[in-house]
Amino acid sequence: MKIQEIRAKLKQNDIDAYVVTHGNRFIGQDILESEHKLKALCGFSGSAGIAVITTDKAFLLVDGRYELQARLETNADEITVVDMMPRFKNVCDLMTEEKIERIGYDAWCHSVAEMEFLKRRYRNLMFADVGDFMGLDNTLPVRAQTREIKFSGMSYEEKCKKVIAEIQNQNADYMLLTSADSVSWLLNLYARDLPCSPIVRAFATVAKNGEITLFADNLQADLPVKNWIEFAEFLKNADGKAIAFDAHTAPEKIKKLANADTLLFKTHDMCALQKCEKNLTELQGMINCHIRDGAAVVKFLVWLNDNRQGKTELDAVEKLHQFRAEQKYFFSESFETIAGSGAHGAIVHYQPTEKSNTKIEEGSLLLLDSGGQYFDGTTDITRTIAIGEPTKEMIADFTTVLKAHIALASVRFPVGTSGEKLDVLARSKLWAINADYKHGTGHGVACFGNVHEGPISISVNGSDYGFKPNMVTSNEPGIYKEGKYGIRIENLQYTASVDEQDGFLKFIPLTKVPIDKRLIDKYMLNGDELAWLNWYHRTVYADLKPYLNEHELQWLEDACAPL
Repeated sequence: MKIQEIRAKLKQNDIDAYVVTHGNRFIGQDILESEHKLKALCGFSGSAGIAVITTDKAFLLVDGRYELQARLETNADEITVVDMMPRFKNVCDLMTEEKIERIGYDAWCHSVAEMEFLKRRYRNLMFADVGDFMGLDNTLPVRAQTREIKFSGMSYEEKCKKVIAEIQNQNADYMLLTSADSVSWLLNLYARDLPCSPIVRAFATVAKNGEITLFADNLQADLPVKNWIEFAEFLKNADGKAIAFDAHTAPEKIKKLANADTLLFKTHDMCALQKCEKNLTELQGMINCHIRDGAAVVKFLVWLNDNRQGKTELDAVEKLHQFRAEQKYFFSESFETIAGSGAHGAIVHYQPTEKSNTKIEEGSLLLLDSGGQYFDGTTDITRTIAIGEPTKEMIADFTTVLKAHIALASVRFPVGTSGEKLDVLARSKLWAINADYKHGTGHGVACFGNVHEGPISISVNGSDYGFKPNMVTSNEPGIYKEGKYGIRIENLQYTASVDEQDGFLKFIPLTKVPIDKRLIDKYMLNGDELAWLNWYHRTVYADLKPYLNEHELQWLEDACAPL
């Protein structure tokens, strides 16, 4: 459905505007290409955005990661791109300015917490659940498979004991889990329908007696599965039953479907809190898969160094996939590879297509952000690579980003410190040269799950949830100069105790790939920064040495030699 078709529906539903989200009932989860409502509506292919269509205007809200991309992919005569966090709250502010009063939305796509907040705050607006205008739900069959305990570290029965204890503690009859990654983690399930995420897109109920039911369309699993019509019947017929749910991941639609005599009450998603603290099996898996992944990336870097003449961005994407796919326990990419050569690197989440694909030119920078899903873990790495001789400006900018990266990587901080407080450590190095980046400094990462995992993050607008041991996040400051180049250095890292007695944490790098020394001005680094870089390269060389042939090892030895 296009913008003009939505406008035709506004009058039919007695509304002045309609909101189109990126996602669906699995709030915050990945989607299939065929489900991308914003791309179908206006051409924008990014993974975060929200659109609002009025009778005579159309707006697309995107954050700084996608501002350039959105302007390139959309028709400016048809839709106005707004550089603003893509949240319904900001849509409401915009609609208030436009003197719009009646806003239509799909209650499956917005959480209980979000809609309760909006209805309290914007009493001047009327919100109408008019359903899904786009009609892009997936109908392909999916088979859920069971993840081996040698990878998960705990059986689903053991994990469920904690959920059942919480249900009983809260005097509830059911726990309703609406976050697909929590369902997948709790039940040790995975699927292959999404291109870059192994999660099973389903809701689940856990009863106080331990009975588990999955809810999804076209899903096959070893546990009982019911469809969405049966989910609605469950809510309607749960007279007098107490159902606990997380208001931040549960669609508002559940309140509309529930019987008036059903007691829906809010709680936290205890799986979200547990899965971000990796157990020892998961943590070791993350360590192991990053070594194999590092070997794959180094093999790619050697190939690129030897064969870069005439190669394109898509050549790089294809070759890197080939090296990853050869690694033990490989499942898929963890997201579509970002390979931006030259000016494309300034588009933070640029992904080359047949139409945009360009040659990797001498004297340019290649920004390569990629990752893999392995049965024992998930990786995410960005390296900025000098193609030929870099300029002084490139070197100065890269070294500043490196200083920002090291500032966060080497900090020690008290247990419970939030990512919002840590963010400034990296960002301040950019502020010192009047620069900044329009994305977070770090995001949580699952173990064989979503490459972006809550509740932890490191960002100006980050979560206030405090860090504990064995949590995995990224560290990825950057500089982006439109029309010239982009620079980002990203490692994954995990939190470990400095001393079990003193309550302090440190970050330990998981990613094992050298940082391009051709782009480093060592005289811009202080003694501690230089020591960290040389230490990091020693660990990279030691861990990857067994996985490389003689030619690759010689390249790695040079790349990891001390500055």
